[in-house]
Amino acid sequence: MNWFRLGLGLLTVAACGGDDGPPSNGSVPGTGRWDARASLGSARQEMPSALIGGLIYTPGGYDAQGATVGTLEIYDVAADRWSNGPSMPEGRNHAGVAAVGTRLYVTGGYTGAGPASPTTFVFDPAAQSWTTRRAMIAARAAHVTVAYAGKIYAIGGVSGGSVVGTNEVYDPTADAWASLAAMPTPREHLAAAVIGDRIFVIGGRMPANVNTLESYSPATNTWARLADMPTARGGLAAASSGGKLYVFGGENPGVFPHTEEYDPASNTWRRVADMPTPRHGMGAVTVGNAMYVIGGGDRAGFGASRANERFTPPE
Repeated sequence: MNWFRLGLGLLTVAACGGDDGPPSNGSVPGTGRWDARASLGSARQEMPSALIGGLIYTPGGYDAQGATVGTLEIYDVAADRWSNGPSMPEGRNHAGVAAVGTRLYVTGGYTGAGPASPTTFVFDPAAQSWTTRRAMIAARAAHVTVAYAGKIYAIGGVSGGSVVGTNEVYDPTADAWASLAAMPTPREHLAAAVIGDRIFVIGGRMPANVNTLESYSPATNTWARLADMPTARGGLAAASSGGKLYVFGGENPGVFPHTEEYDPASNTWRRVADMPTPRHGMGAVTVGNAMYVIGGGDRAGFGASRANERFTPPE
């Protein structure tokens, strides 16, 4: 079995102790607040999510039995209700998920049989159907994808059994992938979010956890190193709100409850309100000024969760 495939391998199994970070600060005033929302219909992990209109789409991942699934669940934010959509053509775990316009894109990931895939699946909510588009240049999994200016950027991950800094961009209009400047610090199980005209890529492992923060400028095809995150962790999620970056959870050792906030204006970090349900291998989606952290594993390694919790950042 591919050691990197699970992102759960020897490191996670060997490190099932509790979090060794600072004590929980979930109740400290001025650090934001969490509240529980409607739970996923099926427990899943290693599956990001993406927003289209007022709906959050959550495809694929591992289920509670550790099987790779093609499940698609759709969360209506206003109604606080989940529904089922048509399954992907094939199950994927550790895939990249992003939305451009009215379509959902699922890139790469591991198949149920084991190897990383280069496939690009596209879901059209209007037609309620999936199609297959141009594959990535290289098969990858445990990478991160973000949408920026109508294109999708797929960064880092595992390719051919090696941790990579590969950076590719997909143009949905042309149905074409192109290679860009590689990320300086190769890593997998990383997270990313867009603020302004830059893509902020944070954490991950190589295979040990890293606290690296690097930003990518699509306009200049260049990278910059920024202040390190306080807590090194892989399997984390990230989203942006109010011009700041928020980083959630992760694993090794144990599962982290941490939420850390990065301010690009001052290039500084601080810890804010902890997650009520510490998790790794989940997605984070911004809706308005709040962020929804969906699914993931509540134990190091396998431990799929149905949790859906909303974080409202401090004013």
